[in-house]
Amino acid sequence: MERMSEIRNGLRVCLFIWMAFHLLSGCTETEVVDEPHLPKGGKEIQAVFNLNVLANRDSQTRNIAFMADGTIDTDSIPLIRKDTAMTKAANPLPEAEESRIAQLWIGQYDADGNWIFNQYFPIVTGTKVDVRLIDSGGTFHHVWFVANASDLGKIDTEAALKKRVLTYSSNETGLPENQLCGMTGMWSGIVDEGGVESINVDLTRLVAKISFAYLIGGTDFSFTPTSVTLNSVPDKCQIEAPANQLTADVIYKTYIGTAGSGGATMYWYLPENMAGTVSGENAVDAEKKKTGQGVTNATYIELTGQAIQSGVTYENVTFRFYPGSGMNNYDIVRNSHYTMNVTLVGIDITDERITVGTIPPVDIGGLSVMPAGIGGTTELQITARPGQQWKIGLPDWLSALINGETEAALGSSITYQGPAKLLFKAGAANPQAERRSFTFPLNITGEEQTVEIIQEGSTLESGSDISLGAASSSESNSTFIATKGLSWRAVLSDGSWLDWADTNPATGNDAATGESQNLVVKATTSNPYARERSAKIMVEAGASVGSADYHDLQKEILILQAGSTVQGSSMDVNPEAASNQTSSFVVTSGLEWIASVTNGDWITLSGVTSGNPTTGETQNITFNISVNPSSSPRSGEITVRAGDTTEGPSGKITVNQKASSFTVDKTEIELEDTATSGSVKITGTAGLPWTVSPSVETSGITPGTTSEMANGSAQTLTFNATENSGGAREATFTVAVTGGNHSKTIKVKQKTGLPSITLTIDQSILTSYRKITTDMAKFPPFDYDGSNKLPNGSSFDGSATMTGSYTIQIEKGQGTDKVDYATTQNYCSSLAEDGLSGWRIPTQIELHAMYINKAKIEGATGVSPFISGSYWSSSVYSNTRCRVSFVSGVFNGPISAGTFYVRCVRDLTVVVEKTIREKHDN
Repeated sequence: MERMSEIRNGLRVCLFIWMAFHLLSGCTETEVVDEPHLPKGGKEIQAVFNLNVLANRDSQTRNIAFMADGTIDTDSIPLIRKDTAMTKAANPLPEAEESRIAQLWIGQYDADGNWIFNQYFPIVTGTKVDVRLIDSGGTFHHVWFVANASDLGKIDTEAALKKRVLTYSSNETGLPENQLCGMTGMWSGIVDEGGVESINVDLTRLVAKISFAYLIGGTDFSFTPTSVTLNSVPDKCQIEAPANQLTADVIYKTYIGTAGSGGATMYWYLPENMAGTVSGENAVDAEKKKTGQGVTNATYIELTGQAIQSGVTYENVTFRFYPGSGMNNYDIVRNSHYTMNVTLVGIDITDERITVGTIPPVDIGGLSVMPAGIGGTTELQITARPGQQWKIGLPDWLSALINGETEAALGSSITYQGPAKLLFKAGAANPQAERRSFTFPLNITGEEQTVEIIQEGSTLESGSDISLGAASSSESNSTFIATKGLSWRAVLSDGSWLDWADTNPATGNDAATGESQNLVVKATTSNPYARERSAKIMVEAGASVGSADYHDLQKEILILQAGSTVQGSSMDVNPEAASNQTSSFVVTSGLEWIASVTNGDWITLSGVTSGNPTTGETQNITFNISVNPSSSPRSGEITVRAGDTTEGPSGKITVNQKASSFTVDKTEIELEDTATSGSVKITGTAGLPWTVSPSVETSGITPGTTSEMANGSAQTLTFNATENSGGAREATFTVAVTGGNHSKTIKVKQKTGLPSITLTIDQSILTSYRKITTDMAKFPPFDYDGSNKLPNGSSFDGSATMTGSYTIQIEKGQGTDKVDYATTQNYCSSLAEDGLSGWRIPTQIELHAMYINKAKIEGATGVSPFISGSYWSSSVYSNTRCRVSFVSGVFNGPISAGTFYVRCVRDLTVVVEKTIREKHDN
């Protein structure tokens, strides 16, 4: 318990201690007591009070339904509701909090209204309070109770207490800042020495409560709230309820609620606002006229948002509600509960509580262009206020449907009041490709508007070009699409080979369907050309039908008849000659045709070569072929032309003849040296003529026949030879097909009549020689006794390459003794083996040839073997002779003296013509 500000005497101390002790039974915290004013003879008396918080007075519950055709005030909300959206101000104080006494100030005043005593309890529990009052001396005193308003301190007079103004504040949800309601109450009675016990005191809340709920629903109506506010809320209240509004330093505030898109319920607590009751000229006779006329700073609820009704969007639409207790009363009375349940189903523009920030003009920009065809529509929203009259006169091609119910016929007039949806409908298609329009004036917002109803220009679309087959009676189709309701016709540009097909639906009509329509044509003749030929369909619609001037609704459809064709063929034939061969062709039906050979003189036509008409099916050509004389296949062509002789189609029949064959079983024959003959087998495709050349005797050899005709089987060609008493001989013959490219070469050889121990010196021997030595100067291969001559008498310049060859005969026997070179010369020059002369010493290359063919020579009948040792050669190097070892085959260095072996040789034929190559690089 806080101590009293000052203790002036012992009586006051005793009184304080006594009061503190006794008051502990009713309060749990320290009370604050100002010094009591003790009347003469007065004393403290115990008093016990039971505090009772009066229930809220339900001043008025109002249920309002705003509808397009009028506002309804009922006792219940119509069953057109959505789920309530809870907002942050959706919940009131709990009932216990509304009635809770948390702090208490008590003041006692005498019958004259003078202050006697006051006490403050910072914390109060329960509803019973013990207090020590001052004896009233048998007169009535007033005891005042002020709850939840903090410590009022000492207030000198009761009159001042009643006029005491308290400041009120709320939180953002509209509830009291301290979550408590201020309350007042007063007890009047005699405080005597017997005490005051269990006296009931009624407390009245200093604030009123407003419950506001709204729902949004209805057909063809929507409302999107942007704000909800409680306006003109005073921030002051008075201990005693005033008869009128407080004036001293009162600030009127606005409480902001949270608007829900489907609805909301919210609660506000506020001080009383005794705005008053209007009368006289400001009095109204209906709730819809209650607009605050005649009062100032009256508390009201305002719901603002966007409304859409019958397609018209109204911006900044505001619903304003003054709670009050009747249509002319604007008071907000303390401890009263005002309930307002609002359902928004539509806007009654005559309801004066509703204001519309903007009445939109007719939205011409939202007016769509009407389609060109009959039955096309466009919709227009007339945004007039309810009751506002307007009029439209329609043209003869336009009708209208009003609000989906009332129809205005073509060319009629429309007179209507208020907003409406007009559905304009075209009673006829636009006959031209350009737009047409109808305009009329409207004055909705005070400014005249010109509304234009536009019908789109009609269209004519042609389909793809028509392709006809080349043959007569070929049919095909195209399409066109004309705006629905247009008249139309189609005309062919060519009648010589074209007509409408029997299946063509129509060539004209008074009303197009607006969808794809068929046009079917047929060819009356086959196309005689290889190229396409063309015609046209002219399609006209609307104002272009038959018009010489207006062509905007005309389209051409190109008709192309395919060029006729000749489809040839290809066939393979054998190389032999053949008659009555057959191949085929196919020509577009209905045309004349003729055939001729255009490539290949080996093809001749037989049978029918022309005709009329073609059938479009396979037809045959008969022809003969001759034998193919070539080793390559060959092709020929038969051309078939149809229709026009110069521009008609043509096709080719290709005849592929296989290559003929011509073979010889062998290309070389070797005959003995005696008079004899030999043969080859020749096989050729039957019918091939062949010849032999030369056809006369060559080198003693003569062909048995000079020409033949191949029969497909093997034929014998014989070659006859006379006896050969000299060296080997040969002849070459060519067997060729007449007129073709077959050619075979046959070489006929006849053996020599001379001894058989011979060697031929050619390039292969020289190449082997060079493997032994590359020093052609030191070991000259052909140098014969220093003459520097080849066996044919030509000079040898040391080149490493030779052309041609020559043959030597080798001595069968030989001397067994080593001799010097001179003896060797005499021996060979006097040798007459086999009765033959002309023997000589071999050259170095001839010795090398004998060494590498040693086994062959020694293997011949009657031939003596070589002796192991070195042999003289006639090749000279610096007046010395070269040698060859018949032990190892190596070349021994040139020597001028000494004894060595010798084996003589004799020239048989010399065919070395010349030596051509570069000199040896050594």
